[in-house]
Amino acid sequence: MPAAGAAEPGAVAAAPAPPAQQLPSERAVSVLWSFGKCLAALLPVYLAGYYGFSISLVLFGLMVYMGWKHSRLEKMTRLKSAMYLLDHEREFTTEKAFRAKRDLPPWVRTMQPHFDVEKVEWVNKILQQAWPFVGQYLEKLLVETIAPAIRASSLHLQTLSFTKVNIGEKALKVAGVKAHTEHDKRQVILDLDLRYAGDVEVNVEIKKYFCKAGVKGIQLHGKLRVILEPLIGDVPLVGAVTMFFISRPKLDINWTGLTNLLDIPGLNAMSDTMIMDAIASHLVLPNRLTVPLVADLHVAQLRSPLPRGVVRIHLLEAENLTAKDTVIKGIIDGKSDPYAILRVGTQIFTSHHVDSNLNPQWREMYEWFNLKDVPSGSVHLRLEWLSLLTSADRLSEKNQNLSSKTADPPSAAILAIYLDQAHELPMRKGNKDPSPIVQISIQDTTKESKTCYGTNSPVWEDAFTFFIQDPRKQDIDFQVKDDDRSLSLGSLTVPLTRILATPELTMDQWFSLENSGSASRIYIKIVLRVGISLTNFDVFVVKYSEYMTSEANPAASENANSAGQVKLTIGYSTEESRLLITVHSCRALAACSKDGADPYVSFILLPDKKATTKRRTVTKMPWG
Repeated sequence: MPAAGAAEPGAVAAAPAPPAQQLPSERAVSVLWSFGKCLAALLPVYLAGYYGFSISLVLFGLMVYMGWKHSRLEKMTRLKSAMYLLDHEREFTTEKAFRAKRDLPPWVRTMQPHFDVEKVEWVNKILQQAWPFVGQYLEKLLVETIAPAIRASSLHLQTLSFTKVNIGEKALKVAGVKAHTEHDKRQVILDLDLRYAGDVEVNVEIKKYFCKAGVKGIQLHGKLRVILEPLIGDVPLVGAVTMFFISRPKLDINWTGLTNLLDIPGLNAMSDTMIMDAIASHLVLPNRLTVPLVADLHVAQLRSPLPRGVVRIHLLEAENLTAKDTVIKGIIDGKSDPYAILRVGTQIFTSHHVDSNLNPQWREMYEWFNLKDVPSGSVHLRLEWLSLLTSADRLSEKNQNLSSKTADPPSAAILAIYLDQAHELPMRKGNKDPSPIVQISIQDTTKESKTCYGTNSPVWEDAFTFFIQDPRKQDIDFQVKDDDRSLSLGSLTVPLTRILATPELTMDQWFSLENSGSASRIYIKIVLRVGISLTNFDVFVVKYSEYMTSEANPAASENANSAGQVKLTIGYSTEESRLLITVHSCRALAACSKDGADPYVSFILLPDKKATTKRRTVTKMPWG
């Protein structure tokens, strides 16, 4: 009988591998490294005692370090979670759940299927295949174009260089596309749901100051609108491509090197806001990026098109707000000093404060919305749609409800000014070319164009929008100046009554400049539209975007999951006596066959059950 552990005949016994032995030099380096880290941790305490600093300063530094470390750890967790989720999207949405909501990227809640968008996996395959070549282009752009421009901008940055540019292996993904073709036959509108959680790595160095900084990992999510217009009957079939984010995208950057300091609590929120403001100033509505593909296009009109209407929002009041000012460390509830913030692109509007009141009234007015991320509270708004007319016949109409509740009179019209170009402007002293800008003023509001450097025939292609209270009493003042704002190159005054007398309330022509050269002129298009409130909704929301289960089916009452749920918004317009129902989505529907279901939603107004009161949505194919 063979002994225990003996090998069978013909078999070769594998001896266990000996543990890896460290060389004496490696062990010494490891010990010295551990000692150095301990010394670095104790050094601030020693220096504080040596120089007589307060212990509170040491504790403050320790708190800042711990906050920075915690912020870095959370950011790395979010980035790794986002990368995993993009690679295992279907598995996550059907089976997996993460340990904490804060570990998830901000776009996870949008990963559930939406039937009004289409998946475009073929686009993602193309992006993944082309991603290395996109990286080559970006590296060439940074090293050969952007770096020399930065070095030339300042003496302190003359030693700046990009030491590493690697966009990684994770490509940008398009999670869904929704096409709009019903508004205008000469344009196509695409809404792209973009998601990016990449291992991009970019390092920059300023050798003069021994300074290194960089980025290692970026997370981005947002809805990008792409407008292809105008459609033309010649190659390339599209005159220009305009793109912008409908709302501010979600951005998370993992910094390295000196920029690690941006992860310190307090600084991280400030730096993220500054970066987002820089993006929003170019790529978030109402700002647009327009790339013309053919010549002789009015780029300014594509970049700032005339709106179809104006949404006027009135802030009335709020109720049942959460008390934020507490007494005795939260034992006794206090009050709050509420105010409201409305953000549109880079513009921020802030209401006045109401002191010590959980039910504040601003009286600036009709629609209740439940507040998110708080235990209680709702805000009352009035939303009004103003249609824009090309006739001044209804200019004198007033909205009595509106004017009685606001301190300032409401605007009666909207004015769009497209500043195109100027010709033969006066030269500077010494026969030098000027660098013209244009200041446009209406009453107390002044806006300024970009600067065209070193030319007396500038092309601005800028657009400006003004709200006008009374076009019969206001003028437009144009001041053309050199970039130092001290030298006037010409001026122009256009009374708005002159525009009221034109067809379609539009002027599109050359204007001769006053106090300028004899041949100096400027080309401007001025469009005035009268705002009229044709529809005024006072909506009481009964069920605001809730998932509801059918009560007509007894099986559904016993087990909601077996019948499925539908998400609806139900409202009623008192002025129009009209019921408003919005169908958002369904979930947990029962399969009618092995291939799934082709769902639709049908409504019948009881107790009539007449054909005139029946409504039905379109049929949607199963989500792929």
